[in-house]
Amino acid sequence: MMNELVWLPPLLFILHDMEEIVWALAWKRGEIGRKRYLQVRFTPFGTADSTGGFSFCVYEELLILTAASLLGRCCGFYGLWFGLLAANILHLVVLHLVGTTLVYRSYVPGLVTAGLTVIPAVWVLIRAERLLGYTGWQLTAWVVLGVAIAGGNLRFLHRRASKIGAWVERSMADI
Repeated sequence: MMNELVWLPPLLFILHDMEEIVWALAWKRGEIGRKRYLQVRFTPFGTADSTGGFSFCVYEELLILTAASLLGRCCGFYGLWFGLLAANILHLVVLHLVGTTLVYRSYVPGLVTAGLTVIPAVWVLIRAERLLGYTGWQLTAWVVLGVAIAGGNLRFLHRRASKIGAWVERSMADI
């Protein structure tokens, strides 16, 4: 059963991030000046200012999740995959369903698919927890590691998105 479950998180990730890729920068240009209700230290979608750069950042995240899925499928090593799935669920709930909703009190790209993908993602997490048979300490360790990796990576990408976008633009100009 884990051989099939392992591929659902990358698919759910793709569904969610496609909404962000399509709508994020247009929303950011029109909405960011109208932030209201709560003051926060982060800007949704970081410093991204080009679709190419933002897409490249999403691609990098997808590669990490896919590599963890492949590691689980080929080697039976599911710990990192489990931790990254838990981190993705936290991202969907804390940042999309709660955080940006409180700050903007309106649609923020990713909100619709966060609502649609969080339930199957939680189902996969619960099912995997039962199938893997990890101890409570092991689960905690993998979730902490997954959140640290995903959170650190997201922070890095948000801070470097405009530079990544410029690099993508320069690279495409050379082709």
